[in-house]
Parts: sequence; C-alpha cells; structure tokens
Amino acid sequence: MARAGTFAVTLCASLVTGCAVGPNYHTPNTPTPGAFAAADSLAAAGSISNAPGTAAPPGTAAAPAPAAAPVEIAAWWQALKDPELDSLIARALSGNPQVLIALDRLQAARTYEAAIIGAVLPEADAGIGAARGTGSDLARGRASPGLRAGDNSAGLKHINVVGGFEALWELDVFGKYRREIEAARYDTEATLAARNGVLVAVIADTARAYVDLRGLQVRASVLAAAIDVLRESLRIVNIRYERGITNELDVTLATRELAMLEAQAAPLAAQEQAAEYTIATLLGAYPEDMVRELAPRAMVPAVPGAVATGLPVDLLRRRPDIQQAERDLAGATARIGVATAELFPSIAISGSIGFQRQQAPGLATIGQHIYSYGAGAAWPLLDFGLLDAQVEIADLQTRALLVNYKRVIQEAVREVDSNMGLYAAEQLSLGKLETALVASQRAVTLANERYERGLTDYLNVVDAERAEYGIQEQYTAAQVAAAEEFIELYRSLGGGWQSYQALPPIHRPLPAVLAMFQRVLSRNDPPGTR
Repeated sequence: MARAGTFAVTLCASLVTGCAVGPNYHTPNTPTPGAFAAADSLAAAGSISNAPGTAAPPGTAAAPAPAAAPVEIAAWWQALKDPELDSLIARALSGNPQVLIALDRLQAARTYEAAIIGAVLPEADAGIGAARGTGSDLARGRASPGLRAGDNSAGLKHINVVGGFEALWELDVFGKYRREIEAARYDTEATLAARNGVLVAVIADTARAYVDLRGLQVRASVLAAAIDVLRESLRIVNIRYERGITNELDVTLATRELAMLEAQAAPLAAQEQAAEYTIATLLGAYPEDMVRELAPRAMVPAVPGAVATGLPVDLLRRRPDIQQAERDLAGATARIGVATAELFPSIAISGSIGFQRQQAPGLATIGQHIYSYGAGAAWPLLDFGLLDAQVEIADLQTRALLVNYKRVIQEAVREVDSNMGLYAAEQLSLGKLETALVASQRAVTLANERYERGLTDYLNVVDAERAEYGIQEQYTAAQVAAAEEFIELYRSLGGGWQSYQALPPIHRPLPAVLAMFQRVLSRNDPPGTR
C-alpha cells in the first residue's frame, strides 16, 4: 500500500507538469509615428549643392563633396571615406575596455542560461558519516537525511558508519523553473542588447573624437597660416615706416594683431594633444602608443550628401536600448510566474542507496546495504501575505518596465528628430559660411591693394584680415559640427553593431565532480584563459 501511494503521488504530479502559472509574454504593440518630423528639413538641406567637403587650405574655399549613395547604417562611418578612422574604429571594437567588459557580462549571462536548465533535472550527491560513542545510531547528524532514512538498526548494537548516494528531483509542476529558464533567456538577450549599445557608443565616440582632433589640426593650420601672413604684413609695414611712407600707428596695429594670434597657438596645441590622448583611451591604449600615429595633420572628413534614416518603426529593431528595454520587460513578465509558483505546493521525489556498518571494539563488524525512495510535498499555508506580496511586487515592477519601454521609444524618436534637424542646420550653415569665406578672402586682397596704393589706411587691412581669420575659424568649426551631427544622427539611429554579432563559445557547465578536476588542473591559468 505504501508503494501504491508513492506512485499515485508521482502520477498525479506528472499529469500536471504541462502547467506554468503566470502570464505568457507578448511584445507590446507600441504605435510609432509614420515618419520623422524633421525629415523635411533634412531633405531641404540635402538639396543644396555646396554640401560640406574637406577642409580648405588657408586662402581657399573647400570644394563641395561629390554626390554619394545613401549611407549603409551597419557601417555608417565608412561613408566618411577616411581609412585612418576605419582603422581606429576596428581597433576600438577589439580593445576598448567597455567593449571587453560588456562581452564578459554577456558571456556570464549565457553561462547562467546554460546552467539554469539544471534546475529542472534531478540532483545527485554522495555522502558518508562515521562516529563512535555510547549511542546506538552514531551516524545520525553526520550522514545526510536521505541516507539516514534508509538505515536499519535491526540486529545491530551500533550504527557507526553510513554512506552512499542520494538523488532528489523537484518536479516542475507549476512551471516555476520553466519561468526561471525563460527569464534567464530574456536576460541574456537583454545583456546582448546592452553589449550592442556599448558597440554603438564606442563607434560613435571614437568617430567623434577623431573628427574633433582633425578639426583642431585644421584650426592649428589656419592659425599658423594667419600668423605667417601677419608676420609678413608686419615686415612690410616696418619697411614702409622706415621709409616714411606710413606712421607708427600702422606698426603698432600690426604688432598687436600678430601677438594676439600667437597667443592662441600654445592652448590650441594642448587641445590637439588632449584629443590624441582621448582617442588612445578609447582604443584601450596609452597616449604614448598613439601620438606618433595621430600627430600628422589631416583634413576634417567630408560628410556624405545623402543619408537614409528610415522610419520611426525601424528603431524598434535597430536601437539596442529599445531592444534591451523590451527584453527586460519580457524577463520581468516571466518572473511574475516564478513568484506565482511559490504560492503552490512543491512536489519532489527522492531516493537513496548505500551501506551501513557496525564497526566498534568488542563487536562484530557487520555491513548492510540500505535504500529508501519516496515522494513528498510542501505547501505554504500561512505566511501572512509575504508570498502574495512578492507576486504583486513582480507585477508592479513589470508595469514600470512597460512604461520605461514606451519612454525609451519616445526618447529614441526625439533624439533622431533632433539630430536630423541639427544636421540639416549645420549643412545650411556650412554653405553660407563658404560663401562668406570666399568674400572675405576677396576683401583682404582688395584692402591690401588699396593700402599699397595709399587709398586707405592700415586699419582697413587689419579689419579685413581679422574678419577672414574669424570666418575661417567659423568655417572649420562648422565642418566639425556637421561631422559631429552626422555621427550623432547615426548614433541615435542605432547603427554600427549589426556586423559584430559573432561571439566566442562559452564554457559549458560541467557536473560538479568533473568541474572539480578541471578546475584543479587549470588552477594556474590566468583569469579568462580557460
């Protein structure tokens, strides 16, 4: 009858193993706008013919960039057509500390997902207990309860030794462990999305730091050229003064303008060096490793004339932060089921097999085989609302994550709209500044010609040269700003991670006894090399 009751409990449990309490997750239906609000302004900017090009040498205006095909979002930085930038980004993706940390976190999540499957499988342990004393069952308290359940003192004065194996299988009747496995899978996917977000950020940060460096280098070249022009002007003015053609005021003005420009050289050089150091850090290197490579000056990369932003709905599958928010929501939904399952009975079957031995001075040494098997259940009946509160908390946390998911989508659309508008504005500004730069260069030429003929004083030349340098500075700043807004636009579009989804294999968790030997054999290996 006892065996029949055991099998009846097991059979009843097996009949309901297909049930998993808690809500089943479905991706929320979140409406998005049909098009970006700033699409019209971007289209208008893209139609201008004097799109931003490479930085112009001092004294000339930059040529417009040639028309280009729409940018491929998975490798958008390649549209800047700068091999050095491509090389820097490739090295940043392999050596940036944040990228490496994100990969380790992803591997940890994948390993946990592989290990949590063991929660629904039986556990097996080996144990032994031995003692001497005045009692009849000296193994009590020293051997595991599962083995102790099978001992038998019939015909023995003492039980000195008990050892063997025991197994326990908690049946996943109400889906607690299946929900935990489901949550672990969602957590892994959320961690993958977080890692993709790091890739997007590192690519954009590296590109932006590179553009800033090139902008500073162009500014330094413009400043050096302006200083050379003013030195030559000062030399000519001194000659004219010595010959009595002009007065001391012109010499003083020329000296003042030259000194003001020379005062800017050292701070600008320091900013240029700091930009080089920033790039080195992004690559996971020391500044000393990168200075020689980055020191040669080059132009600001030209941004393409055509960009493809897609539709707001595309952000749902492209932006890693949206994907992460959605997977976090999915994991929280699964954990409602985990909390709900705690309200229901837990049912387990267990068994043990081993030996017991009488072994003491003055007594015959007798050994016997022992075993036991059976089923058990536990049901929390009175906990004063603790478990029910855990279900409510899990539900409220899930609701908060749903709101957060919608917030992230709205924020993503806002970022794209803002960056589209800023990019369009910088393109228009750059076109106007190009016209102003050409006019200022002509003004300097005319002012010098009139001064040499004695038709105007030197103050007009100073004003013309000062205005030209100021416009060159603004033009370079506009080039940098246009490139930065291009970078920020594609950061907000979630571009760059798509081509970097290959992952190294994880360490497959081993049973404890095998893992023990493996860890012993590899105990001298550095972390991360096993």
